[in-house]
Amino acid sequence: MIKSIGKFLVLFAFILSALQIQNLSTLIFGESIIRLIAYLTICFVLFGMFFFLKDKGKLPYIIILWFWFFSIYWAFGLLANSIHDNPVSVLKNIIPLGYFLSFSIFLSIKENHKLTGKVIAVTFFISCLLLILFDVLNFDLDRRGIYQFTLERAGGVYADANQAAVVCLLTFIFIKYLFKPVNKLQKILKFLALIITLYAFLLTFSKTGFIVLLVVLGLMYHKWFNPKRLLFTIILIPVFFYLIYNFAIESEFLSVIQKQRIEGLANILTFQYEKVDYSGRDVLLKNMMNYVNENPILGNGINFSTSIRGHNTIIGIWADAGIITFLFFLILLFRHFWISLQSEGENKYFLLSILTVLSVYMLSLQTIINQSYFMVVFVWIGYQMSKEKQINYK
Repeated sequence: MIKSIGKFLVLFAFILSALQIQNLSTLIFGESIIRLIAYLTICFVLFGMFFFLKDKGKLPYIIILWFWFFSIYWAFGLLANSIHDNPVSVLKNIIPLGYFLSFSIFLSIKENHKLTGKVIAVTFFISCLLLILFDVLNFDLDRRGIYQFTLERAGGVYADANQAAVVCLLTFIFIKYLFKPVNKLQKILKFLALIITLYAFLLTFSKTGFIVLLVVLGLMYHKWFNPKRLLFTIILIPVFFYLIYNFAIESEFLSVIQKQRIEGLANILTFQYEKVDYSGRDVLLKNMMNYVNENPILGNGINFSTSIRGHNTIIGIWADAGIITFLFFLILLFRHFWISLQSEGENKYFLLSILTVLSVYMLSLQTIINQSYFMVVFVWIGYQMSKEKQINYK
């Protein structure tokens, strides 16, 4: 009974975070509810952790590296805050760290690892359904209601199209690998879930996401790329994309901006990078690099890169906490990929698919490691990389 309460608190906190309940609550209760729910969720996740401290298992190597990373990041970051007199809300920024600590303990118990994987998949799938619903209603959470113009890109509960795209891609991967249907009905339901998830992803019109999707599909369906099918695949894929491109450009259902994003994607695929619109991210990156060059050793302080809208998680770590933290994070990412490549069977492609999504989006988003639900995914795959903790889902 006590352990059940602990599981409920930890997983309920994840659900609240992943579905952005605090943002949805503002529609009814106003802005003041955001801070209350945020602090309530961190209390849930930390209090739930204490139910499992006594029975916690051995932490995998990659989780220990994460502990070292956060230690270095906060040490250099807070020192930089102090030196440069950059104020920071410690309580606000410590929330993802609280989730990391709690789930590191919670997932060290093997039965919790299996349950959490399915909770992640189902919760993210619900966010995909809400994204589609919001798009049908033309509801924009960023504008707190029905938008007077047609939405160009769906942001769902995250009020951000790129962040929603990340979740859609992760949902697709989790459903594909974690749920193994045993009868015809379950196969149909799984197929429908995958189609719904892909449709939700397409509504985000994420250029980065589409490139990532191609890589992920290549990993997930790697068995197709054998000598007999390779020539067929090389011919079929360009023809397929050409037909889809012409249909989209000539479609009356897409707006001018949506067609421009499709043209931008075509320019990327045909290596015409000079025609690609980077949505101002190149300018933001140059701006952040100026701050990096000013303080390359210590950085500028916790959350600095987010405050200047750096839109790059990896370089943002350098801007926040200096070059030592930056290099350590690169090593951490490399170790993730190295361990995944050494995994056996389908688990290798499962882990590589998740890492591809998260890593590539680190180059265009500032909200990967400072979002609690993404940190839970990192902890979860950290245990999936461990042979002792690895779960085969059926």
